[in-house]
This record gives sequence, C-alpha cells and structure tokens, in this order.
Amino acid sequence: MVRRGESAGVAVSGGADSVCLLHALARLAPELGIRLHVLHLNHGLRGAESDEDERFVAELAGSLGLPLHAGRAEGLTGHGNLEQAAREARLAFFRQAMGTLGLTRVATGHTLSDQAETVLFRASRGTGAAGLRGIQPVTGEGLVRPLIEVTRAEARAWLKAEGLEWREDSSNLDTRLTRNFLRQEVLPRLAEAVNPQVEAALGRLAAGAAEDEGYWAAVVEGEMAAMRAEGPPGTVVLEAPRLAACHPALGKRIVRRALEEAAGSLRRLTQEHVEAAWRLTRQKGGTGSVRLPRAEVRRSMKWLLFGPAGKRAEAPPAVELAGPGRARTGAWTVEVNEWEEVSESALAAGLSRYNGGSDLLDAEQASFPLTVRCWQAGDAYRPAGRGGEVKVKELFALAGVPSWDRPLWPMILSAGRIVWCRRFGSAAQAAAGPGSGRVLRVREVSESSSFETSAGRRRGE
Repeated sequence: MVRRGESAGVAVSGGADSVCLLHALARLAPELGIRLHVLHLNHGLRGAESDEDERFVAELAGSLGLPLHAGRAEGLTGHGNLEQAAREARLAFFRQAMGTLGLTRVATGHTLSDQAETVLFRASRGTGAAGLRGIQPVTGEGLVRPLIEVTRAEARAWLKAEGLEWREDSSNLDTRLTRNFLRQEVLPRLAEAVNPQVEAALGRLAAGAAEDEGYWAAVVEGEMAAMRAEGPPGTVVLEAPRLAACHPALGKRIVRRALEEAAGSLRRLTQEHVEAAWRLTRQKGGTGSVRLPRAEVRRSMKWLLFGPAGKRAEAPPAVELAGPGRARTGAWTVEVNEWEEVSESALAAGLSRYNGGSDLLDAEQASFPLTVRCWQAGDAYRPAGRGGEVKVKELFALAGVPSWDRPLWPMILSAGRIVWCRRFGSAAQAAAGPGSGRVLRVREVSESSSFETSAGRRRGE
C-alpha cells in the first residue's frame, strides 16, 4: 500500500480504529522505511468534545515523535446530509495535506466492520454489483485502508491488551444516523439470528464483487471506445443501437461508466438512475432525455449524450472576415483563402461541391466581408446540386446530425445570405464553376485557434 521511502499521512480522529492504526504503523514504519504524518480534522460539531479530540491526537502524535497536521472544517451544520458533508470535508483536507506535505498516501482506519456496514447500506439502497465492492483497500486518490480485514472488536481488543487509550465519540450512539443504526441495531441482530460471522461474510461479498468488477472494467473500456463518438467538451457520446445490442450486464456497466465520467463521480447516482438511462438507450424513438442528479442523458437519432446536468451548448459570437483568414466557431475552425490553382476542368468536374472538407466559392458571389457564424433556427439555403431551397434543419435530419451538435454548426454568409454550410457545401448561387474569375477555397481545419484572427474580428466589437 505504501512503498519504501515514501511519506504517508495517517488520518486520526482519536477513536479506537484510527488510534489502533496509528500505533501499528508507528511501530512498523522504521522497518518499512516510510515516514508518517498525523492528520486530524476537527469537524467542530461537538463543541468542547471535538476540541478535546484534537488535543488528544496532538498529545498522541507528540508522544510518538510524529509531526501533526491539523485543520478545522468550516460551515458544517446539522442540516442536510451531515455525514456526506463531513466526508467531503475530510477528503478535501486529505487532498490539501497530500499537496502541502508531499504525501503519496493517506491511511484511514476503516475496518472490516465499516466494510460490512457500507455493503449493507448500499444493498439496502438498491446498488448495482459495482456498489457491492464497498470500501476499496486502495483508491485512485491515494487513500489506503490497512485495517480493512480487521474487525472493530479486534482493534479494540488489541488496544486494551497493549494498555492504549482512545476517545469515544458520543455521536456514534445516535441511531438516527443511518450508519449508527446499522452498527447498533441491524448488524447485531443479523449476527444473532442469521450468521455470527456476518461482518466477515459481507466482507467476502465485497471482495468478490471487487474481483468481478475488475474484470468488467477492462471489457467496458474496450466496448465503450468502440461505440464512442466525438461530442461537446465534458460529455460522452455513444452510439445508441450498438449500446442497446449489448447484454444488459455489459450495457448497464457502460452506462454507469459514462455517467461517472460525465458527472465527475457517481455520488448520488443509484442503480435506479442507471436503469433509467438504460431504458432511454433501448427505446424505439430517436429522441428523449433523462435528468439525473448532477447529470443528464439525451437521445438524438442514433446517438446518446451523457453530460453534466443543465449544461447546454451556447453559440459563440459571429466572426467577420474582412479578407482571407480563419475563424473559430465553437468546435470548428473555418479557413477561407483565395485559390489560384484550380483549373477550368476541375471546376467543370464539380469540385465546387463539398469535397472531403473543402469547397470552392465564386469570389464575386461570395465577396468579403464574410460572416462566419453558427446555425440558427430557420436557416435555409439551396446547396449546389439541389433543385430548391431547403431548411438546414432538414439536412441535419437526413445526415443524422444530433441535436447537441447543431447549435455549434458553422456556416458562412455574404451580404446576409448563406453561401456555405459545413458538410452540406456551397450555395448554388455562390458555388464556383466554369467561368469563375476568382475562387475562394473554404476548408475546415482541426488546429485550435481563437475567435480572433488576423483577418477577422468578433461581430459587435
């Protein structure tokens, strides 16, 4: 869990589990070749009792010759989900300590008893298989749990045998808190009526689930990559028919992974939410959406977008090109240059139509200044080669362009008329052809640039 030569923090509340962890690691540290820092966060929720905990931990660290890094949580109250707020405060404190002190790991005193409570709590809430993994021995954030196979009773028995003291948290007796209710009421009854080794049994369940999910993780990443498409920043876009064709055991895991990436974490997202998104994947219609805590799933045609809740793409300002140059509109950069290399035969062959990212315009019919902007509702024009004017929205539908890409779709206007639209090409009245004197070449370029260009400025500035 911690490599030789590394520095690790030990989270110590003053309770039996964390005190047991600190004493054990302090004895092993010289042999393991690791440096320890004691970390204590005063939540300030129990007044003088919280302050006494901090004093106790400070004296304990001093007696062991270890440096102490202490902090105080701000803004915690008895309203809302206090347990979750306290947990988030501790995680933030650990991250700060790791950065300030150069710690590679932070060890916490979670035990097998904590693992049993966590698995039981998640199962009662309707978690999926991944949730049954419970508390992970090692996390990607650098947290480690050396006591995860030791019960709370065993930790206390060792402290008593060694004549070591600890602090009791009076709030642990309050069974109105969910974890305390499971600890004080439910698990003892299960041990009495069902299985005396219920904590060990739930721990084995968590270990088995973690083993299974380790296998599934690699499968999910491979399948997800195969059906993924480019989407707006911060989102995940997947091909809905391919996802729907997956076995539910795989498909729901892909949905869960997409939600985790889009929302930043799975906090407040339950198996019920995963099921709702999965149903959207499998519905026959090509539209719909599901709003979830901190995430939103949207269906458009054959695509499924997972994104942060309430975040929609907004069209950037239009860019005016006074002459040849580049302009960035959303995710696309459009380049317009005079092109002198085109021959009459090439024009006659129809290269003025959309040709792999490049189009040709007649400079007399599409003259500077040109306006580069994104699609707007109601936009319509006649693409070269078509018999009449058509709404761009209809072209989107025929081409399978999803709804979230449309607000950022670039087009070029000359004298207020559309002369070019990405993917659908030049307008019939502006397309270069035999007899065109000067020709403009329109290209999409992948390199990043700002809206401001050497030949352009944002409209309205």
